Amino acid sequence: MKYIILMVVAFGGYYAYKNYAVENITVDSYQALLKEVETTEVTLEEVKVGSNMLADFFCNDAGFQKSGGSSVTACMNKLNNYREICESRIFDNAPALFTTKEQVKATAKSYAACTGSTG
Repeated sequence: MKYIILMVVAFGGYYAYKNYAVENITVDSYQALLKEVETTEVTLEEVKVGSNMLADFFCNDAGFQKSGGSSVTACMNKLNNYREICESRIFDNAPALFTTKEQVKATAKSYAACTGSTG
């Protein structure tokens, strides 16, 4: 009898894991952040990290910077000079949790524009 109960508990746990477990995504890029917010809420800290990664990506794209009349060096200097000010300006009034991709994109876009990494 206890083996039957043990088997029921084991199968129940497996079923719950397969049907309700959320994929654990590490935010190591802006794209990972967007993927994560599709399945679960993301924190303000995760959005900050992803937004900084996006701004760094834009700054390090030499072709993109050249097309906007800038350079990688100039963009990185501007990003480093404005990072703290823009973090305060953009993230101080942001929600603690983000629930939609659109929220994350809008916030990251505002941050990139503030730091000057998008032109």
